[in-house]
Amino acid sequence: MTYTIMGHCPETGQTGLAIATVSLNVAAICPAVSRHGDIVCSQAYTNRRLGALGARCLSDGMAADETMARLADDDGSFGFRQVAIVTKAGKVAAHTGEACSDWKGHRTGDGHVAMGNVLVGPHVVDAIADAFQGATGQPLQERLMIAIEAGRDAGGQGKDGRHTTERSAGLVVYGWDDDGYPDMAEINIRIDAHPTAVAELRRQYEMIRHLNVYQHMKADAPATLPPTEDWEAKHMTAVPPPPWYD
Repeated sequence: MTYTIMGHCPETGQTGLAIATVSLNVAAICPAVSRHGDIVCSQAYTNRRLGALGARCLSDGMAADETMARLADDDGSFGFRQVAIVTKAGKVAAHTGEACSDWKGHRTGDGHVAMGNVLVGPHVVDAIADAFQGATGQPLQERLMIAIEAGRDAGGQGKDGRHTTERSAGLVVYGWDDDGYPDMAEINIRIDAHPTAVAELRRQYEMIRHLNVYQHMKADAPATLPPTEDWEAKHMTAVPPPPWYD
C-alpha cells in the first residue's frame, strides 16, 4: 500500500524520492542510495536487501537496466516486489511484480518513475507523474512534494472501494554538492508515524527547506556563521522560536 515518485533534476544533477504509505517507518525501509547519488526503492512486499544490492551494483558502475536484471536474478520472490531505479544521469528502470496487490503499476518518463501498489486505481500513478512533469522549473524537492500530494489527492491507497490513510511518508534529495559527495542528502525528512503523514511531511518540509543555506554555511564558512537563533529569527519567521529566545 505504497505510492512513490522518484526523480532526477538535469539542472542540478540531484536525484530524489517522495514516498507515502499506510505502513510505518517507510522512508527508513524502502529507499537506498549509491555512492554516486543513484537511488533505488523496493516496496510492496519490501525486500531491503534489494535496495542494498542495487546501490552496490550502481556504485560499481552497473547501468539501471542491468542492475534491475541483477536484482531479479538474486530474488526468488521478485514477483512480489515493486522496484524502481533513478540514476544520477537520469536513467530509469522500473518493475512491478505480478504478485503485488492491485491496483499496482508504474509509469516512467524523462528522468522519473511514479509507482504504487494497493492504490484506488491507475489514475493515482498518472496524477503523480503528471504533477511531477507539470512542476518543471521548481526545485526537485518541491516537485517531489507536489507529486506525492497529487497522489494523495487522487485517492491514494485503497481496496474494495475503501481509502487507506497514509501513516508514514518521506522526502529525500541527494546531491549535496559537486565535490565528490553526491550521496549526501540535501534534504531528508521522515514521518515515521502520523495520522496524516503527507500533510505532516509538507508542514515539516516548509520549515526544514530553509535550513539548507545555513547547513552549507556550517560546512563552508563556520568562522562567519551567525548564531542559530539569530539566523532563524531572520530567515525562518514562520517557525516557532526555540526556548532560548525567551
